Amino acid sequence: MADRKPLRSLTALGFSLLALAGCGRSHDDGSLTPVPAAPPSPVAAAAPAPSMAAPPPVAQAQLRSAVPSGVDAQKPVATVNGKPILADKVYSVYRMNQQMLQQRGRVLNATDDQALRAQSLEVVVADELLYQAALAKGITASPAEVDAAVKQLKLRVGSEGTYKKFLAESGLTEAEVRREVGRNIQTEAYGKGLVAGKGVSEEQAKKFYDANSPKGMFNVPEQVHVQYILVKVSEKDPESVRLEAKKRAEEAAKRAAAGEDFTALAKQYSQDPTAARGGDIGFFPRGVMFPKFEEIAFAAKPGEVTPLFETPKGFNVMKVLEKKPESTRTYEEVKNELTLDLGRVMEQDILKAKIQELAAAAKIAVLDPAFAIPPPASAPAIAAKP
Repeated sequence: MADRKPLRSLTALGFSLLALAGCGRSHDDGSLTPVPAAPPSPVAAAAPAPSMAAPPPVAQAQLRSAVPSGVDAQKPVATVNGKPILADKVYSVYRMNQQMLQQRGRVLNATDDQALRAQSLEVVVADELLYQAALAKGITASPAEVDAAVKQLKLRVGSEGTYKKFLAESGLTEAEVRREVGRNIQTEAYGKGLVAGKGVSEEQAKKFYDANSPKGMFNVPEQVHVQYILVKVSEKDPESVRLEAKKRAEEAAKRAAAGEDFTALAKQYSQDPTAARGGDIGFFPRGVMFPKFEEIAFAAKPGEVTPLFETPKGFNVMKVLEKKPESTRTYEEVKNELTLDLGRVMEQDILKAKIQELAAAAKIAVLDPAFAIPPPASAPAIAAKP
């Protein structure tokens, strides 16, 4: 299912924690990474894409290099009701989202890049609008609330020493962090107030299910469960290395075909991280593995050990354990998740509408043409606007 965290302001501390703790998963080891057997959020296709988020100072500090050389990081690039929006914050959002798009394989042309800059500014402007609205409502953050939030931040980072080292290297002060934490608490409280008492009923969830189930929204694709052995090699390796790898893989394949325990063979021969669990990679649908790997996996029968084959990662042999045909999840199976997801979408819509209302009544001036909105006819949607 999609993320179901409580509603948070656009400057959610999650971004600072990710930046500070260096969270994230890398698969440079070459391992295959199937998607989970559970289907994605049933409302993913209907819901708007997640809003980009403006990172608070802790995250911004790690992205200060995003500000181009020669640009004053403290220069206002826009104003919201007379309050300045500084370059370092906007460039931080721009760089963060640019990197996310690049990781997904997006290549930005000049128009795309301009649109992303404009949308990055919109994110920061939206956050400022929400903050100003929170102030107008008299919403405050008590010292105790700030203390608790900062304590959680330090715990998530790992240690007091790591936290202090980061502050020293980034030039941030404890006061700056506390100020941004307090700001987050205020805007989050304002957002919660907007959705208080609102929710999605079971009747609404059932109506959504009945309308979208015939369209395949709740279908679970055909899946296959396999174990495999990988002996790593690439086309660039010397022939002698390739021959040695193939010989090792053929030996494993021969023993597996003879009926030896595949789990034990995977632990002995496989050079993939899954070797520790006997090469078991769980269930996966089509479209997530190398084409050759999928072709062989879905063609084989349960219990069958495949012949040796090669993918870009090396020589492989697999054992198909079981298969699941395409199916449709029942309403009872998805009811709780669906209700929560529809509620999340509703909250996003309420917040988006409020931001649009605040923006229409505000005096917003873009001072830096680098963040101007490109002509509508040539400005593709790159990421969801807040």
